Amino acid sequence: AVAKIFTYKAKDRGGHVLTGSILADNQAAVAAFVRAKGYFVMKITEDQGESTIQVFLDRFTPVKTKDLAVFCRQFATMIDAGMPLISSLSVLVEQTSNPNLKRSLQAVYKQVQEGQMLARAMEDHKHVFPTIMIKMIGAGEVGGVLDDVLNRLSVQLEKEYKLNAKVKSAMTYPAVVVVMMIMAVTAILVFVLPTFVGMFQGMNMQLPLPTRILLAASDFIRTNALILITVLLAAGFGLKLALKQRWMKVLMDNFILLVPIFGDLWRKVSIARFSRMLSTLLRGGVAITTALDVVKQTMTDSNMHKAITVAQTSVQEGVGLAAPLAASPIFLPMVVQMVAIGEETGELDKMLEKVADFYESDVDDIVSRLSSMLEPILIGVLGIVVGGMIAAIMLPMFDIMTAVPK
Repeated sequence: AVAKIFTYKAKDRGGHVLTGSILADNQAAVAAFVRAKGYFVMKITEDQGESTIQVFLDRFTPVKTKDLAVFCRQFATMIDAGMPLISSLSVLVEQTSNPNLKRSLQAVYKQVQEGQMLARAMEDHKHVFPTIMIKMIGAGEVGGVLDDVLNRLSVQLEKEYKLNAKVKSAMTYPAVVVVMMIMAVTAILVFVLPTFVGMFQGMNMQLPLPTRILLAASDFIRTNALILITVLLAAGFGLKLALKQRWMKVLMDNFILLVPIFGDLWRKVSIARFSRMLSTLLRGGVAITTALDVVKQTMTDSNMHKAITVAQTSVQEGVGLAAPLAASPIFLPMVVQMVAIGEETGELDKMLEKVADFYESDVDDIVSRLSSMLEPILIGVLGIVVGGMIAAIMLPMFDIMTAVPK
């Protein structure tokens, strides 16, 4: 017989409900497997597998940082209450609503049941569980402080979620206004202006320069719409490919740092993430060289990546962390001083946590100021652009009205 995947539901001697999946020939073999473990069989069903459509839809439901934070918080609570690891994972599988996280947890649960270490099982699902989580859980398992590590992870992920939310809120409003402006300009050029072309042609007069420019733009867009769309898509795809090149990434990262306000925001967000993550890893019992490597893998800024690479070499040589950070253009003097104090006092994790708290608060203030400052500016620009186009359309009519004898 061809082996199939079966999902079972059972109870252990403590009354805890357990779920799992197993490859077996039939339901009888699954029942025998469950009873051999000392569990009471409640339900066995054959896994029909997911449809192609469901798999496709699952790709659009990624595991969010908030989902992982809730998972860690619930996991820590159960472990702290003395619930066995297997039972805790079983409950988490039942409670998780995100399909990608649920599927990965089911696989992890099965591997742990078979004797695999939790961190090792999670390594097979790196697309769901971030490296920082895997490394810290591994350290927690070895040190016997899994509940403490999970609590620290939940705080880290919650902070990361809030920081990302702040940055998104800073970028969303300008993006929405710019998109609205482009849509308004395109609508006027493509749909509104053509209705005036016939009237303008019958005027037998020299049209004002702004009107002529708008008519030429409208005609060009309507005539070459397909070509323009193709060029824009190709340019977007080309830019995406270019940003994957190291030299282009370095160029863009350095350029962002020079942009007023946004450069300062980018720098402080990077510092806050670096400090929070490194502090969490060090407090979780991860060695500093390993912690730096994990942080480097999660950083996208090339300046930060370079600084951490130099710092790794410096730490391995016994020089310390403060000196290489001071040489980097992205780290501010206050950060370097706090790191130096932390290294001298042996409380680097606490100092990094203070740095993260300070810059997260600073990012919040910058976002608030940015929102209040950009709102009137962007609305003003939108009004000028759209109003200017309407004025350019109306100018010939005003000329006609002034030319009519009274």
